[in-house]
Amino acid sequence: MGRIVLVISSPSLHRRVGDALTAPGWGVASWTKTQRGRLTPAVDVAVVESRALAAEPSFARLGTRVIALVNGVSDPFWRSPSRQSVAGVVGRDDPDHGYVAAVREVLSGRGWISPELVPCVLAGPGAGQRPPAPQPPTAGRLTGREEDVAVLVAEGLSNPEIADRLSVELSTVKFHVSNVLRKLGCRSRAQLAAVFHAYDRNARATAVK
Repeated sequence: MGRIVLVISSPSLHRRVGDALTAPGWGVASWTKTQRGRLTPAVDVAVVESRALAAEPSFARLGTRVIALVNGVSDPFWRSPSRQSVAGVVGRDDPDHGYVAAVREVLSGRGWISPELVPCVLAGPGAGQRPPAPQPPTAGRLTGREEDVAVLVAEGLSNPEIADRLSVELSTVKFHVSNVLRKLGCRSRAQLAAVFHAYDRNARATAVK
């Protein structure tokens, strides 16, 4: 069973994240300053507010087991050295299942970034000050046919529906879907759809500015 510690100052957010992470059966606890120096052995993953990362040195000893909790694109975290040392990044406004997905991925030895925050990661330090115009998630990474398939997957179509739409064999669709997920670093169709939807939201927001 995963042992999760939360370093979240807001009682309501602490309760919401805690409830979400308790549901899969993980053990969830709160960090207090009395645990200083005794954090590493007892924790599998720590969900830590970005402002606490620099304030508490013991978090650095957790290495790749820290998930930073940030306040959107304006958070100073994006311009700090801490962004290079965490295993995952989630937003304060993420849905509950986003927190669960982040912890599950980090427990498995992988990383996680909330789809809504992907533009900040791609843009590099300073992105929080003025997010650049987002690039399509498929830009330069897929063939024309793979991009067609990716768009239809993001729209929620099943493999048979995609085969019918594109007038190709079902086996061809399965092949393309596998390539798309691999090239875009997505583990599931749902994650692919989330990436596309995040791009759409950011593109609309940029157009309004």
